[in-house]
Amino acid sequence: MFAALLAPLLFHGCGYRVRSAVGQLPGGAKSIGIPTFRNLTGEPGIEQMLTRAILREFSARTRGRVDSSDAAADLVLLGEVKNVSAVPVTFGAQNSGELTFSSTFQVTVRIGVKLVRQRDSAVVWENESFVFRERCLLNSDVRDFFAEDTPALERLARNFAAALAGTVFSF
Repeated sequence: MFAALLAPLLFHGCGYRVRSAVGQLPGGAKSIGIPTFRNLTGEPGIEQMLTRAILREFSARTRGRVDSSDAAADLVLLGEVKNVSAVPVTFGAQNSGELTFSSTFQVTVRIGVKLVRQRDSAVVWENESFVFRERCLLNSDVRDFFAEDTPALERLARNFAAALAGTVFSF
């Protein structure tokens, strides 16, 4: 017990500190607006799923104001979901017959994102082709079937949001 009480004092004295996950917005900005991304695909609701994940991630990573509106924000994060595709990566065979089916799909989403400074409309950062992938399993037994595409897209949205926040907070 004594060692547990003494450890923080020793580490503090050596210069070790817990690094905070909270980052600063670029250019000394105090607020960021993240309006709903535009959906240029036929995948309904993907823009809302991505925007929701990004708002959550940015809110967790900065002390600055994060809002879904661009009104009165120092920076605005604009995005377009440009493409969503799914290709089979694993195949299986049905037990009762010779039918072959896809059992795993690779979902790929391509997104264009730019960070704009409001006061002069300058583009602070831009990536026209941010690509993210997630695997989606398909159960071949109809009795046990459930849609896995929504959970796969939610995982993709969380991973994309984390990578985007990491990129924005790194410069």
